Amino acid sequence: MIHSIALAAHRLDAWLQAHLGRPYNVLLGIGLTVEIIRRLVELPQHAVLGPQMLGMVVLIVMNLALLIHQVGPPLPPHRPSKSPAGRAAGPALRSAR
Repeated sequence: MIHSIALAAHRLDAWLQAHLGRPYNVLLGIGLTVEIIRRLVELPQHAVLGPQMLGMVVLIVMNLALLIHQVGPPLPPHRPSKSPAGRAAGPALRSAR
């Protein structure tokens, strides 16, 4: 059940990204910013309750991570780096392999 919900959410996100593009990212960024501010305003109320404060802090950190991911530029494709041994050996040894 959770897998099907996550899959549907992913498809919806991909569709919105394809059809709305950057405005969709801006809207998500604004929503995350509003949520972070709301949670920061409520934080002193949860400080009195003790254990619930930890949960609130975790939610704020997660929202910040989502905001950074949303606002940041897309990452370039991952390219495997050369092994340290290959770099240290120099071009002559690498060409002999």
